[in-house]
This record gives sequence, C-alpha cells and structure tokens, in this order.
Amino acid sequence: MPRNTRSSEEIEKIKTKILDAALAILFEDGFDDLSMRKLGRKLGMTAANIYNYYSGKDELYLTIQTRGFELIVDRFEQINSKISHPIDRLSAMISAYLEFGFSHSDYYSIMFSRNTPKYCDYVGSKLEPIAFLEKKAALKVSKIVTSLIKNLAGSNSQIQEKDAPYHTIQLWATLHGVISLHYSRVLQELDDNVLMMVDRLKKDLIRPFEPESKETR
Repeated sequence: MPRNTRSSEEIEKIKTKILDAALAILFEDGFDDLSMRKLGRKLGMTAANIYNYYSGKDELYLTIQTRGFELIVDRFEQINSKISHPIDRLSAMISAYLEFGFSHSDYYSIMFSRNTPKYCDYVGSKLEPIAFLEKKAALKVSKIVTSLIKNLAGSNSQIQEKDAPYHTIQLWATLHGVISLHYSRVLQELDDNVLMMVDRLKKDLIRPFEPESKETR
C-alpha cells in the first residue's frame, strides 16, 4: 500500500527538526565531524531518509548559517519599522546584536567564531546558489547598519558618509569582541557586574554618532 504524501507543513517540521539536530552537532563537534550518519543516529532516522530533504552536510551548514543571519536581519528590520530616530535605532540594533550573541551561542559560534567554509569555497560547485543566499543574508546585516550610519552622518560633521562601511566594521568588531569575551568568561572575571559594564559600553559606542546638537546640550 503506497505511503501517504506528506503535507508541506509536515515536510517543514521534519526539515526544521533536521536543522536543529545538525546545529547541535556543528556547535558541539564542529563542521568536520558533522555527517549524515551521525545526524541520522541523533534523529533516529536513516541517512538515506535525510538525503530526501538535504543534499548533504554542506547544504545543512549553509542553511543554518542563512537562518542565523536572517534572525539578525529580521530583528534589525523590526527596529527600523518601530523606531523613528536614527540614533535610537542604532542603539537598539547594538542591543539586539548583543542579545543575539548572548542568547544564541550555538548560531553565533558557527557563524562568527569557527573556521568553517565560506562563499568562495563553493564558487563553481552545485551549492554556489545556496552559498550565495547565505552570503546575501550576511551582507544584509552590515548593509542595514551602514545605511543607518550614512543617515547619521547628516547630523554629525565628525561622521563622513564615505566612512560608514568602516564604522560598521569598527562597531561589529567591538561587539564581536564583547561576545567572545563573554563566552570565554573573561568578562565575568574582570567585572562583577557584567550587565552594567556592557550597558556602559553600549553608551560609549553610540556617543560618537550622536547628533552634534545633542552633544552640546
């Protein structure tokens, strides 16, 4: 008797279950130790069955990366739609990025702290289109912030519009450093009140971008 065809909702649930299990393996064991057999054992599925949903571990990895960047992009876009003042939007984005890093250690570690394949490694392969989607999602994070900084340049003569990409990298590097120090528990060793210290850091990061009229009040 033929098996019933799964609904699109059922298929998505299975794919999400597979991605979540692959994420756990990537985080705990690393990219090199992810395999369809290992994933199958974790899920109680055969490797052959997993291949019905994903072509291999590289597609799983790229899909997880894309999903992680989309979580950040979605939060940034929510901030853009709800907060009108540019400096308040930048402040909220800094907080949102730190929150993502602190609360999604699995995603963050794989996205930013591991020596894993990048888009250039997939150029010319069958997975190049999927890798391009991952790169596009990653670049959107920086483009949103860069666009916001260009907007702020109009009210602060110390911020040049042409330097917006540099300021984006400068902010990103600082926030990544804070999250990395948090993961290694160095922050906890240096300061008893980590939350207060991070809040102060956020204010210091925002200060150079504040409108000059606000700075002189």
